[in-house]
Amino acid sequence: MSSHRTNRASPDASGEPAPGIVQNYRERLQALGYSPGLTGKCIRTILHLIAWLSANGTGIEALDVRVLHHFLNHDCACRGPRGYRKNLERARWHLHRFLGFLMETGRVRMPAEVESGARVVEAFLQTLMAQGYVHESIAAYRKRCRHFIVWLYLHDVALAEVDDDVFSRFLLHDCTCVHPHFFIRTGRFAGRNNSRSKIGVFIEYLIGTGIAPPRPTPACEEPGRYLARFLVWLRRYRGIGERTIQSYHKAMRVLLPHLGDVPGRYSATLIRNTVQCRLETASRELVRRETSALRLYLRFLALDGLCRPGLVAAVPTVPRQRFSTLPRHLPRDDIERIIASCDRATPKGLRDRAIVLLLARLALRAGDVANLRLNDIDWDEAVVRVSGKSRRAALLPLPQDVGAAVRDYLLHARPVVDAEKVFLRTMPPLHQPLASGGVSAVAQAAIKRSGVKAQGLPAGHVFRHSAATNLLRDNTPLEVISTLLRHQSTQTTAIYARVDVRMLREVAQPWPVAGEER
Repeated sequence: MSSHRTNRASPDASGEPAPGIVQNYRERLQALGYSPGLTGKCIRTILHLIAWLSANGTGIEALDVRVLHHFLNHDCACRGPRGYRKNLERARWHLHRFLGFLMETGRVRMPAEVESGARVVEAFLQTLMAQGYVHESIAAYRKRCRHFIVWLYLHDVALAEVDDDVFSRFLLHDCTCVHPHFFIRTGRFAGRNNSRSKIGVFIEYLIGTGIAPPRPTPACEEPGRYLARFLVWLRRYRGIGERTIQSYHKAMRVLLPHLGDVPGRYSATLIRNTVQCRLETASRELVRRETSALRLYLRFLALDGLCRPGLVAAVPTVPRQRFSTLPRHLPRDDIERIIASCDRATPKGLRDRAIVLLLARLALRAGDVANLRLNDIDWDEAVVRVSGKSRRAALLPLPQDVGAAVRDYLLHARPVVDAEKVFLRTMPPLHQPLASGGVSAVAQAAIKRSGVKAQGLPAGHVFRHSAATNLLRDNTPLEVISTLLRHQSTQTTAIYARVDVRMLREVAQPWPVAGEER
């Protein structure tokens, strides 16, 4: 009798009873060991769903997570037992389990949008595998991306419509996403904590493969008509490096709204007032760098006849306290301890040792090491080409221990990828080169491992300062040190002459005391 009542309450696509579905599901629950009370709650929830589907003219085979989403949020006026209108939100789990049962028995298929999204996700994961991601990372990316696919389906958003606004909505949504046999949510969803970076990489893949549209170029006007020409002038005629050019670009975008767009109207008063206003809102060091960019910009305008010559002298000098402290450095024994702290038995240790040796022996900057390319090393001549801050390349000798360390890294530790930079990441994606910040992090980690006390010292630059200081204490001529450091003037190198305190004490005159003969 119970089976007969169940079938009468279970409509199919035409509104007629769906023979045996509810009874079969009851038997499935009993086989899983459900108690009679819990089984009754599940069946009442299913009967409520079937009655709602029938009232809307929908059949069982059209059931999916989107339909369940609408059912769980409907303003219930369904005819039936009183239990229909109680604790509907708590029945979410029962409904998704029932949907899983329908999928297992072939009565319901996974939506085409979810299936196509799953194929895109797997293609994306293949690219991650090729980049060296481990199995655990691949599994985490699969879970996050499948969650994103389910959320897109629930909100009727196609992959081709994904943009930054869709991404923001996903990160902020009140998550109830789930799909049987595709995505089961375990734990609380916190979009900004555990999904932002991974879904961000997936969206970059969608854009790169043409599935999602590219991000629109921000419509922002340059603050000056001549700024683009100024950047070309810096690059072509001044030989300034790209990072410095970008720094000057940023500075002029700040200053030009104050100066205006008509260079012919520039005056000494306007320039001084502009710098004074910046000093009231920005640090002295930042304004000092901005005035350097402003001087070059005024020179460019004067050369093109766009402003009056001589305005460069109107740019005020921002005072800077130079040489107030001695250059900080480490003795040779500490440098050797830092080098020895790198573990040669691991690929990461081989890479880190090669980096630290380049910093210590050749006094390179972190950016020099990061920008080192495979064809910059001439193994036959034992020299390395370093470009430094500008595009002027310098050839430096490659010491035996440095060359051996770089060779060991290239042969035994460097990922086999098509990349021209020497030093690459040890964490996926492996084909990406190590940035200058990464080189500094390697140096900092080596200093920490060695136990050397170097608090407050710039990790990427301390080796350069130490090399110059130790050479100076060995009575190495200043010109030789300047060549190693690739300074254009020995005056820049002369700052290291202040580190030999013992020599300074010998040449220093005693402080005069009142009443004593001089």
